[in-house]
Amino acid sequence: MFKSLRSLLATPSEESRVNAGEYEPLSVGDDASSHRERDGLKDIRHEPKVYLSFWVLGAGVLMSWNALICTIPLFITFFPADSSVKSNLASYVSSSYCFGNLFFLGLAQRNVGNTSPSKRIHWSLLLLLVTAIILTFPLLPLILPSLSPQLLFPTIILATVVLSISTAYLQSGVFALSALWGSKEILAVMSGQGGIAVLVSLVQLVLAIIATRNKQEEKGGKASTMAGVGLWAAGSIGTMACLVAHRYLMDHPEYSSITNSTSTRLPEDNPREEKKGLTRKVFKKNSLLMVAVAWVFIVTLSIFPPITTTIVSTHQPTPRLLQPNVFIPLHFLLFNIGDYCGRTYFPSIPLLFTTSPPRILSLSLLRTLFIPLIFLCNTTPRTSTPVFNSDLIYFLIIILLGLTNGYIGSLCMIVASSPELNKRIEEDERDVAGTLASFCLVTGLAIGSAASFVVASLVKG
Repeated sequence: MFKSLRSLLATPSEESRVNAGEYEPLSVGDDASSHRERDGLKDIRHEPKVYLSFWVLGAGVLMSWNALICTIPLFITFFPADSSVKSNLASYVSSSYCFGNLFFLGLAQRNVGNTSPSKRIHWSLLLLLVTAIILTFPLLPLILPSLSPQLLFPTIILATVVLSISTAYLQSGVFALSALWGSKEILAVMSGQGGIAVLVSLVQLVLAIIATRNKQEEKGGKASTMAGVGLWAAGSIGTMACLVAHRYLMDHPEYSSITNSTSTRLPEDNPREEKKGLTRKVFKKNSLLMVAVAWVFIVTLSIFPPITTTIVSTHQPTPRLLQPNVFIPLHFLLFNIGDYCGRTYFPSIPLLFTTSPPRILSLSLLRTLFIPLIFLCNTTPRTSTPVFNSDLIYFLIIILLGLTNGYIGSLCMIVASSPELNKRIEEDERDVAGTLASFCLVTGLAIGSAASFVVASLVKG
């Protein structure tokens, strides 16, 4: 048992590592014999266990983000009622995470040629596992509730930044390895990212419902804290599952041949300048899609979760299962179900699939309407009756917010890096286009988090 655990946590061996110039995208110009060999090994390379492993790794990429935003309502209860930080804590946490993720993802991409994907995945998972365990115990149940507001806020932000570091390097490594493996594995990563959001929010909702059984419990009491502890304990187990999935891929018979694949490289005279020139060229070609994917997440993060976590049920008196400690987790679950359906199923419907960048940009800009729609719901504090004085209407808006987030975001990512769907992009520009789209997505998350402060001030009047 201990031998297996050491193997799981051990640094990737020299045999499994790849030199700086070795792990590059598969060559487009392979000869006929290479194609025949790949056809013969197709069943092994793309077997269900491989797909499941990448699904789990994709889930791990967004595990910390989804667990973090689901824990924000608990963090808020640790502050005194008159704390000035309390009303904007969701914006502070999401901004710290997204800007940290953007910064460290940039560092990871700059060093992408110096470190193998497996090494980045391994060390980022270990960092994520240690952080999740510390949050599970002793941070959430013992340390945070006892800290003064002056120490509580920086401690929460520090934990948030550490989570953003692990996520940035994990994201960089997982997408690099999946790109080398194949398009099916990239889709598995994307599906896993949506799936983990549903799973985390479902766990949070179940724990919140269990916590409400104690009618004497006050908001932020022991049961709510234990619900947060349970959420991060589940995250720790999920991170262990990611380590197992990564180990399975490294032990796969095709791992070495996949990671040692080479392709056409940049000229050796001045590769950095060539890469910068190619990046600018691809960005100009895909400028509409880059703006579209960024705007999708600017709109979403400006209201979800900083504003949506202030919305409570319109029912008076409020039933036990619609109290804020259940109502807020329920809205997380509805959004994530919508997002998962939007990114997984909507792009496969021919009537909804479009490759036109202007049309995709128009759809992205239309999502701006969700901001005033959220304003019309039962945000708190409020002195007047909301225009949408119905929980059902609010839940419908949340589901549509999630559906369009997943649907339009996936359209942008799919079309941006596919020469078959996007005639502006050449085959050898595929990787650069995909990387740029991912970077613009993260940029949208960061800008949206910062914009939530402005939106929150508008809500307060």
